[in-house]
Amino acid sequence: FPTEYAFPKEYAGTYAGNLNVADASGVLQNVPMELILKPTEDPKKFEYTLSYIVSQKKQEQKYTLIVVDPAKGLYDLDENNGVVLRANYMRQTLFSTFEVNNRILNSSVEFKNDGRVFFTIIVTEKADPRKTGGEKIPVVSYNAVVIQKAALRKVERD
Repeated sequence: FPTEYAFPKEYAGTYAGNLNVADASGVLQNVPMELILKPTEDPKKFEYTLSYIVSQKKQEQKYTLIVVDPAKGLYDLDENNGVVLRANYMRQTLFSTFEVNNRILNSSVEFKNDGRVFFTIIVTEKADPRKTGGEKIPVVSYNAVVIQKAALRKVERD
């Protein structure tokens, strides 16, 4: 494995590329995307902004990435609206799993030392779960319905 950079500090910057949104039938849309990670005056907080160009309009989601316990890989993604998502950092990847509107979202953001970032969100429906395994070891599985993937590259901005 490559040497790990100090997260999130050494990955600060602007990353740009295209987000591909697809389901089992194929690609639903491709949209330009940016991830901006910027330090703040507080060394435990970073601006974490996701922006997309949809129908020629820029849509931004501004989060605060909060360093909770880096030794344990614990971080929070604060949506700055009362919603705070737990995030875990392992092997150069920030993971987050959360449920909203009867859907489970699994997010991974993998930071590479060469300035690339791989962004993935898998959306899973909680409706119609499949239950197998019997009473001893019940297992519930769900249908993944949408995947969002982007390969981003670090870009220079003034």
